[in-house]
Amino acid sequence: MKHFGKCRCGQCELAIEAAFDLRGLMPRICDCEFCQSNPSAMVSDPKLVIEIDSGNSEFLIRANGSGQAAFYHCMSCEQLLAVGANIAKQSKGAVNALVCDDRERFAKPIRVQPRLLSADEKVARWAMIWGQLIIGRAGQTARTRSDRTPRTAGA
Repeated sequence: MKHFGKCRCGQCELAIEAAFDLRGLMPRICDCEFCQSNPSAMVSDPKLVIEIDSGNSEFLIRANGSGQAAFYHCMSCEQLLAVGANIAKQSKGAVNALVCDDRERFAKPIRVQPRLLSADEKVARWAMIWGQLIIGRAGQTARTRSDRTPRTAGA
């Protein structure tokens, strides 16, 4: 089943493909300074396919304190859409539940403290819990693309 969302200004869109009910996903609210200044409640699952599209623009990409992950923001309104990293030659990531159209379907958010993990522990955890992240540009999300062919980051 596909679920959709967009940033505050509507410039960026996202599509999430899940073979299960979103109620099973528990958003995680990170307590680090970076995440607190960029409101988010991240959801992920290894079986998710997350596709984000920047419309006619590029993404504003920021790094967190450890610099291991890329945080994808709308260039126009700067809302955080997703976080991702290249792990074992695969683009993996989590999506901000706050930008999902049906965000009320997710479980109640929990607070997390990934800053307490070492750099290696973070990457190992992400490899276990993050889904596939597809970075699209110029109106190419699964919602609008006619060929429905997945694109990988950098494609």
